[in-house]
Amino acid sequence: MLGKLLKYEIPALGRRLVPLFIGWCATAVLLGLAVGPAQSKSEFMVVITGLLYGAMATAVLVMSVILIIQRYSNSLLGDEAYFNQVLPVTVSEHIASKGISALIWVLLSGVAMLVTGLLIAVFSGVLFGVDIPWAAIFRQIASTTAGEWLALLEFIILSAFSITKSILAIYAAITIGHQAQKHTTMASIGAYIGLMVFETTIGRILVGLFPHLLSNIESVMDLNGFFGGGIFVTAALGALYFFICKYFMENRLNLN
Repeated sequence: MLGKLLKYEIPALGRRLVPLFIGWCATAVLLGLAVGPAQSKSEFMVVITGLLYGAMATAVLVMSVILIIQRYSNSLLGDEAYFNQVLPVTVSEHIASKGISALIWVLLSGVAMLVTGLLIAVFSGVLFGVDIPWAAIFRQIASTTAGEWLALLEFIILSAFSITKSILAIYAAITIGHQAQKHTTMASIGAYIGLMVFETTIGRILVGLFPHLLSNIESVMDLNGFFGGGIFVTAALGALYFFICKYFMENRLNLN
């Protein structure tokens, strides 16, 4: 059933975000052309297109956060929740579908950022005439050790877990704030601040328990241990936020 939910959730966010991605790429092309090597380029156009590019980047960031919040709040805590409650789907599947969909679109936003950077480089002529040492690059890749590949894999996993944990923290704050009869938005903001204070406290405790964890990174194996510990802590926090959402929805859901 989770797969069916994702088939609905992923396009629901995509209908709003894909047009923004396209607009972002278009402004990247304009910026690249404006800063290109043409003799007739205008500083005014460089400024204008730079502002447009920045505005689109901000719009993508802001809209991504707003849509992630709206999809969760409206579907599981708002008017749509009455309909979703009668579906043969568990609360865990509902939360997981929202979290996975949000993670996918956050990652796609990062890909879109890389694409816009590449478009600026291409259309500005930065890449023209640049001699890229492909042979040296491939030799470096071939000489990468198993420990280094493991560290890279752990870093990727840690990054994905960190994004997911942040999304679940937002969901948990919204769910806690929804328990208030009035001013649920302010209550959610307060809950989120409380969760961030909790995370900071946990971080300080761990630093106190392992004071030399960062200063003693001298080898790839040390780095693997650091990333491995980060994955464990991040996964634990994400699981906590997940079960906070699950508990309140199953036991204290307020749809009034």
